[in-house]
Amino acid sequence: LPAGSFARVSSEFTIPCPELLFLELASVMDPAALELVGYELCGTFSRDPANPRTGGVTHGLSPLTSVQKIKDYLSRCTGIRGLGAARRAIERVRDDAWSAMEAIVALLLVRPQNEGGYGIGELVLNERENTPGELKRRGVRGSRVPDIGLANLPVGFNYDGRGHLDLGSIPAETQSAGEIKAALAEVREKYVDDLRRNRELLAGGRIVMPIVAEDLMEYGGLDTVILEAVLAAERLTGRSGEEGARVRRALDKRLSAKRQQLIWSLYPWTGGRSLGDY
Repeated sequence: LPAGSFARVSSEFTIPCPELLFLELASVMDPAALELVGYELCGTFSRDPANPRTGGVTHGLSPLTSVQKIKDYLSRCTGIRGLGAARRAIERVRDDAWSAMEAIVALLLVRPQNEGGYGIGELVLNERENTPGELKRRGVRGSRVPDIGLANLPVGFNYDGRGHLDLGSIPAETQSAGEIKAALAEVREKYVDDLRRNRELLAGGRIVMPIVAEDLMEYGGLDTVILEAVLAAERLTGRSGEEGARVRRALDKRLSAKRQQLIWSLYPWTGGRSLGDY
């Protein structure tokens, strides 16, 4: 193993570095699950270690490593079990995922079509985009951050989870009218900010498609969102390109069925466990 493969936590406890952990898991994990671990190691979120599928998620952390650091580490390894699988998996990982759900969407976009993905490799996660100067002078935010931006199409995606219209946070009827009113105002404020975010990104040339939980759980729902994004981009640019043609090939019925099975197997719900490994 390369130097620096372990970190001593205490006099009695030593752990593998993030890059070695990724390599060790490659010999025992399903490839798609390993890729999600890569997004977590290179992102700013952390799943519950005891219950990673349906447990809580911590956000706002510093990345433990990066895609390039993992690639560099693997390049210095030889003759280790799982090395080939780790090298294949890291090619499907991208840096700087901010949430577990956007990591799943990014994984699906990047994966080859014959492995349940859309085959769109050129994308960036959470890259800040500046607002046009005319809007800044009117007091609009100076920049916005789409969850996922495609490099070859003027479109992007935001995963708008439950927290983006968190009706569950509104107190029960037994609470005071003032508390209910305050909770409604908070939910409304977040919802309005999401709408303005999409408008401002559109004004800067980026069409942002919101993705919700229902899009992933309904059969073919994510396919519809991705096709909508391609159609919007083609109308904005007035042309059809190779990226759009590639996406349309991924919408073949056989590939769609395989993709939906992969989505259900990765989605953070208890039913995913019954679907087995992909």
